[in-house]
Amino acid sequence: MKPGDILKPMNILFVSDVYLPTVSGVASSTDSIVRFMAAQGHRVTLVCPQPLGEYVPLQAAGLEIVYTPGVSDKLFVNKSMTLFPLGFPVLWHVVLNNTFDIVHIQEPGSLGITALIIAKLFRLPVVGAQHFSWSQIERVAPPLIRWISVPFMKLYVRVIYAMYDEIMVPTATAARDLSALIGRSGSIHPVSNGVDTGMYTPRTGSATVLRAKYRLSKDIPVLLYIGRLDADKNIETILQALAITATPIRMMIAGVGKQKERLQSLATSLKLTNIIWMDEVQKQVIIDLYQLADAFVIMSPVETQSIVALQALACGLPLIAARAGALPELVDGKNGVLVDAYDVNTLASTIDRLASDSTLRKSMGAQSRKISLRHHKPTVLKRLEVLYKQTMHPSS
Repeated sequence: MKPGDILKPMNILFVSDVYLPTVSGVASSTDSIVRFMAAQGHRVTLVCPQPLGEYVPLQAAGLEIVYTPGVSDKLFVNKSMTLFPLGFPVLWHVVLNNTFDIVHIQEPGSLGITALIIAKLFRLPVVGAQHFSWSQIERVAPPLIRWISVPFMKLYVRVIYAMYDEIMVPTATAARDLSALIGRSGSIHPVSNGVDTGMYTPRTGSATVLRAKYRLSKDIPVLLYIGRLDADKNIETILQALAITATPIRMMIAGVGKQKERLQSLATSLKLTNIIWMDEVQKQVIIDLYQLADAFVIMSPVETQSIVALQALACGLPLIAARAGALPELVDGKNGVLVDAYDVNTLASTIDRLASDSTLRKSMGAQSRKISLRHHKPTVLKRLEVLYKQTMHPSS
């Protein structure tokens, strides 16, 4: 790559099988990347499924959003998808009428595979991203087809990822796992999802006001979870641990998902009366929840990073996380505690320990903030920008 190449604006085709208003890490990652690249002066065309309901995305100079036909994805709540090959005419038209420098494919879904085929036909360089793990597929796939779906998906990914010129993953853990599967390493690049550490930051004095707003006692610690309420998130373990904690605590759970009613029934059967359930919430409300909380808990065994965990760290919260997936990369022993994903008793004792020790929470929270600064979004997305340039000029 020549020195001047890094300064030249790019024409980027960005393809994602999921986008806002769907609540998911991939949708959030997509929005962050396309808006960052547009703000850097690049021209970005985002192709994604048509939302199920009315949704008007925020406009941004240099960003064009093109929708493909969308239908309801039965595996998730409020998520649309484009069936293969219904996205083909739209993507073909977009590529035919533009001169793209690079194609970024967020997931190897139906829309992603369509984009890959067209990119190869037009000889466009491709950066493919990976945001999932095999354990996640096993937990989400219907039991009756799981025995065939997981081996098929592994074969599918081996074939698809072999066709990407370069691959972006969010963590070193994800890089190792994918490298072991597909037999490639040099072309796999860890680039954190990143977090806006200016937007997500501790706000002195705001907790008292916000607790009053939500009618929460200032003397009872608040444990927070934000995210999808689906099988792969392992919310059951959190509820079971809460049922045997000895310290007074309030739990706030914000999110929607296929498992929500079942989880609420489980909470009732466990006689848990200290949980506040919230549906999908706006960004400002999410920021408020981080400010009023005392600790964040995430027990999913399948995270390839976790954007909500990054946000919690940036807001100065101690992290109680599963010792699984890539979550250990975010916990250094000084900013939180790792617990085996299904160890209810240890999770309960960990919650009790943090709930009863405000000094410990404060010191852990300060370290969380320091760790989050390594993932400052403009810094990490600059690395992706460089990766795009390197993919365009592989022999330079």
